[in-house]
Amino acid sequence: MDDGGDDLAFEQGTGFLLARLGSLASRSWTAFLTGHDLTQSQYTVLVALKEQGPVGQRRLAGLVAVDTRNIVPVLDALAARGLVDRRIDDTDHRRRIIALTTAGLNVIDAIAAAADAEQDRFLGALSHRQRESLNRLLRQVYDSHLRARD
Repeated sequence: MDDGGDDLAFEQGTGFLLARLGSLASRSWTAFLTGHDLTQSQYTVLVALKEQGPVGQRRLAGLVAVDTRNIVPVLDALAARGLVDRRIDDTDHRRRIIALTTAGLNVIDAIAAAADAEQDRFLGALSHRQRESLNRLLRQVYDSHLRARD
């Protein structure tokens, strides 16, 4: 008997819906960052620097979960745009300290405001209260999986 819906039974499952929405959210976020001329790695570095302040290059790589060799091209691109500053550590000349510049801070602040608008667009089918509930539930599931890995 046809219920009028075109969805297959597996398309109603939570796992399927989460996977599909995850894919849509990922594509939306990537397009959003591309529109701001950033990659995910570059954005993550800028956010980490805003949250942590100036840090050593190795520590920064660990914070953003990027191999120390792979962080160099990310930093090169950000430095070329004047978004980060690299300087030699006064106490250890082998070490580089990475800091967010004023331009980098301005970019992160502008992206944060635009990201709120993008999130509103993406979640437009939900009320504010529904969004809070969804976020709370997703956080609960996410946290339970993190605890299970420990």
